[in-house]
Amino acid sequence: MIDDEELFAADLIGRRLLKATTAWHHYADDDPSLVYLWLHLEGLGPVLFRTPSTGVSLRADQPHGPYSMEEYGSVSVIDDSPDVPVTQFVGQTIRSVRQIDYNDGRVSFTAGLTLQFPGGSVRLIGLVDDLLIAHDQHLGAVEAHLHEDVTLARVVQTSGGCPSQWDVWTSWDVGTNGGWLELTDFLAMAGLELAPEAELHTTPPIDPKA
Repeated sequence: MIDDEELFAADLIGRRLLKATTAWHHYADDDPSLVYLWLHLEGLGPVLFRTPSTGVSLRADQPHGPYSMEEYGSVSVIDDSPDVPVTQFVGQTIRSVRQIDYNDGRVSFTAGLTLQFPGGSVRLIGLVDDLLIAHDQHLGAVEAHLHEDVTLARVVQTSGGCPSQWDVWTSWDVGTNGGWLELTDFLAMAGLELAPEAELHTTPPIDPKA
């Protein structure tokens, strides 16, 4: 990895989280605010998540120490940060990444990413210069304007009749050697839920040794 190299969401998939480093802005008597987050990923190195104004950018970057911001206060850097929601997933592999879009009818932009781990998910969101890490936290009125999308890696139309049928592939790492994915895991990774009256038709997994 080259420092300052731009990274993309797909680069994170299949990488194991080793630790997190955070940088906090301290100004006057206000509570410190998170300005930078580094996720140390196996085989990729430290990845810097920051918000340029809105949204979240990703790039390869080594954490750097505390520094003064003159009249803007100071920034403290905490290595192996214990008190941010993402650290509960240390040792786990990123299974999927979903894009979070913001649209309030007047302004629309890509606000951040949701990282899905075997043990749950965490959202990294950039809004008005603030980097937010949200796990189970509800973000209030802004939630109504956030929407998550799954990027498709391959699409094949299997029937041109009525109704049309499509097979689609995402860029997930499901974490299984046999390729079998439970419905509950699929729904979690895709950010979907079944309707109360949904019809469910399943077939048993195929035994490759049969």
